[in-house]
Amino acid sequence: MLRWRMRVEALVKCGIWGIIALVALFGAALFFGAAVFVYAQDVYGTLPTLIGFGGIFLAIAIIAVIAISVVRAMATRRQAQIAQTASPVTAALLDPQILMAGLDLGKTLGGRRTIAVGLVGAFVVGLLLSRSIDKK
Repeated sequence: MLRWRMRVEALVKCGIWGIIALVALFGAALFFGAAVFVYAQDVYGTLPTLIGFGGIFLAIAIIAVIAISVVRAMATRRQAQIAQTASPVTAALLDPQILMAGLDLGKTLGGRRTIAVGLVGAFVVGLLLSRSIDKK
């Protein structure tokens, strides 16, 4: 219990310091941006500086949207690959009706018998899944 408490305490402290660092970084970026804006305003004028800053932030937003769409496409492709490689046995075992039937059987048999039946069943399923399929 003490170990978990120490981990949670360290996690909370790291989170607080992370938030403080994030706020400080946001403030620094804000002031550096203001300094660049004032300098560019003196050199180029107000309207070209505003258009330049707007263009920079628009470019950043477009890059972020493209990155989000690429990440989503990769995740969809990865999920499709996982769905294709999933065995029908695994899909059948995750059926809610089969899971409920197994829980009901466990309640009926009792604790020790359920563990014994579960171990034997896991052994049999392991043997069936490890067999190589003859393609003849």
